[in-house]
Amino acid sequence: MKYRIVLTAILTAVLAAFVDAQTPPVSQKRLAWELGSSISLAGVVFAQSPDKALIARQFDQASSAAKGFEIELPRLPAKTGKRVEDSAAALHYLLVVTGKPIGKRLQELYGPEHAAIFEIALKSNLLLMLYGPGEKEVNTIAEVIKDRQVKANLPPALTENLMDLIAQKATYEDVKKEIFELHKYAPEFIAVQEQVQSGERAYANKDYAGSAAAFSDAIALDPNGPEHYFLRGRAYLRLTKYNEAIADYNKFIQLQGASTSVARNLPMVYHNRGWAYIQLTKFPLAILDLTKAIELRPDFAAAYRLRGLVYNKMGNANKAAADMQEAERLQPGITK
Repeated sequence: MKYRIVLTAILTAVLAAFVDAQTPPVSQKRLAWELGSSISLAGVVFAQSPDKALIARQFDQASSAAKGFEIELPRLPAKTGKRVEDSAAALHYLLVVTGKPIGKRLQELYGPEHAAIFEIALKSNLLLMLYGPGEKEVNTIAEVIKDRQVKANLPPALTENLMDLIAQKATYEDVKKEIFELHKYAPEFIAVQEQVQSGERAYANKDYAGSAAAFSDAIALDPNGPEHYFLRGRAYLRLTKYNEAIADYNKFIQLQGASTSVARNLPMVYHNRGWAYIQLTKFPLAILDLTKAIELRPDFAAAYRLRGLVYNKMGNANKAAADMQEAERLQPGITK
């Protein structure tokens, strides 16, 4: 559940509801993670297990992931049955034979973020072979992961627990458990983040249809993320799709839970839904939403101004004047 909480806390987005059943979009960053994860796990199994069938299955999985980037994986080295020699051969295979050239290829084809994601996935799994409390190699890998996380534009919270365990010189079993958790949840997290970034870029470029589509893809991957509905709703407003925007804001309110980052967006959700109701001439509903926005944020000048306009449309001149006066007091010039 930690990664679900992290996902909710750090993705600051806004989108819509009414999502048809669909196949989640292909995420090249997710594929980069899965490639690094599967290759490194193949090396770990090679080094630590005598089960040839298991080794073959894991290598086949890695080969399948590599084909997503049109990469043909070199075969694993010949197994000697000697733990030390097989471990050394596996490390050479992962770091020199496959890791370095694949990282270079991803950098050339997709850029530094994809290459860094691949490296984090690969090197975090190396800890399954190398981890020992306080060992120099382990600290070096931890520093590499921190550096690549910045280059990958991923939040520190993604590997925070793992880094803390390494710093605390935790037991191998605790570190192994955390690595498995990381590799279980990171692919989905990365895929969702990629769609959110795409949606934000499209919105900034005034491509509102593209923004709504990207956030729909994020919802397909993470249907319980309230932020996605918030931002898709924002794009729908720009597209004058008011019913769709209202549905997304309804979903946001339904999913908000106790997240503090989501709570910060709540006044804007009520403001925006109120605006949508105005466009549909549903003035009483707009009044309710704008009043709620003001209750949540008493200094919300734009909400006072908008509510004043609605009161004016409804023929309530006194309330309209009072709201306009308060809006002007809070933000001089807003009613001009």
